[in-house]
Amino acid sequence: MKAETEKEKVTFSNYADFRNWTETQAGYWILVRGEPMPSPSPSRIHQELSKRIQLALIQAVETKKLGRVYDAPLDVELAGDTVYQPDLLVVLNAHTDRMQRTHIKGAPDLIVEVLSRSTAKLDLVDKRYDYAAAGVSEYWIIDPETETVEIYALESGALSLKFTARESGTVTSIVLPHLSIDLIQLFADL
Repeated sequence: MKAETEKEKVTFSNYADFRNWTETQAGYWILVRGEPMPSPSPSRIHQELSKRIQLALIQAVETKKLGRVYDAPLDVELAGDTVYQPDLLVVLNAHTDRMQRTHIKGAPDLIVEVLSRSTAKLDLVDKRYDYAAAGVSEYWIIDPETETVEIYALESGALSLKFTARESGTVTSIVLPHLSIDLIQLFADL
């Protein structure tokens, strides 16, 4: 018999049930293959990097009327049992049908994650696998500790590393070739 203080393990196989459950929970939650996990608050540096990338994305996407840019927390339902809240995401006009009233259903065209110590393994392994399985075309990983940007592109069902820059240099998007980020400016004054 379970002790009264132990909580029942909760799992979900569809977004509607998960969303209803999150509305009764404190904080933000993601769903990893059926299992809900709390999403910790990001650091100031994390937020600064996210803001800088978001401004560049808005310039490259929304001002050119190519699609929409969103930031966390916004649910992205990759599968019925997998829901993430990427730091930043882009949905191009060709995929606006994925934009639901409450969330994104399906793969965004581009996702950016800024690493935090508490979520690094999730971002580097699980999310990369799940983003590829859902069909995300491009995935950026920004590491504030090493001042590194990695760009992955979808090839043969997997997100393959296409470009890495550390501390200096410029990274250019594959999905948005007119989008380039200078690393010195990105990591300046943090």
